[in-house]
Amino acid sequence: MNESSAWVTSEDELRAVLPPPARRTTLKILPQLESTGRTWIRNAGLVGLATRTGDGLVETVARAQPTSLAHAPDDLRILISNAPDARIGAIGPSLAANPSTGMIAILPGLDSTLRANGTATATTGTIELNVRETYMHCPKAFVRSELWKAERPTSLGRREAEEGEGLGAAARAFIAASPFLLLGTCNEQGEADVSPRGDPPGLVALEEAPGTLLLPDRPGNHIADSFRNILAQPTAGVLFLIPKIDWALRVSGEARLTTDARRLAALAVGGKAPKLAIELRVRRSALAPAPCLEPVWASAETPPRVPSLGRTIVEQVEPTGRFRALKGRILDRVLDRDVKQNLY
Repeated sequence: MNESSAWVTSEDELRAVLPPPARRTTLKILPQLESTGRTWIRNAGLVGLATRTGDGLVETVARAQPTSLAHAPDDLRILISNAPDARIGAIGPSLAANPSTGMIAILPGLDSTLRANGTATATTGTIELNVRETYMHCPKAFVRSELWKAERPTSLGRREAEEGEGLGAAARAFIAASPFLLLGTCNEQGEADVSPRGDPPGLVALEEAPGTLLLPDRPGNHIADSFRNILAQPTAGVLFLIPKIDWALRVSGEARLTTDARRLAALAVGGKAPKLAIELRVRRSALAPAPCLEPVWASAETPPRVPSLGRTIVEQVEPTGRFRALKGRILDRVLDRDVKQNLY
């Protein structure tokens, strides 16, 4: 395969690699929240946020605090703490340029998440997201990364804060040790989305070309929002995390999709290479302490009690249907089997 044919440049080419999702998968995408979704948000300890910045790149940031991080006063609004000690990265300047925001609510110790996209405003103390769409996200990224189970790495070495247009030595070491990231993208209208990705440590390949990263795609729901966004607006922002480490690395740059077999082979796990990867050419990065993560790691030992993923999806899709509890248990078994059989 020559270099030009290894790039995916249209949705038709994308769907030749990743078939469209099953209709039952898209049924879970809703225009607003409901009671079980609001429960998930109320128990979040970490919230990821993606926006398009004034220079056209995507920035992925986060907010974290042990209690009262977020809540939904109704089905169309989510309020998130923007207290200074809860911040990982600034969001105000981005929202001033473009209010469209992607959000993911992460519950410490749990592998499933709730995603919501819409428009946001920020004050000194609060971010308010007006919901345009919301849906539950499968646990595979968390299972692959063992984000809540992994031990604190001992080989990472001393960390120093870095910020610049490329990747310094400390940032590269952080990427090499990271098993988990949040990927932010947006479409031509600036409507943003954020998605979790996980693998064993070093999930992203640091290529020889300076500042070039390669992010693998693993089996998922085939909705492919991130990929479709990159085709429309070739940029991405990534937030890297390492279990039990109170630091975070943010990178933003230009993105495109590749199916180059040689490059994908370097991303194989258990002999299984991905079918597709995102090439990210870093244009800016920031590695900094994130003390607000400490309670996130600590509270993962006692996860909050919320409805299961299967029950939540059933409540969202069939809020007045019969036998919802039974259907939720059946769906949980189906989802558990999918995680066991289709991680890679």
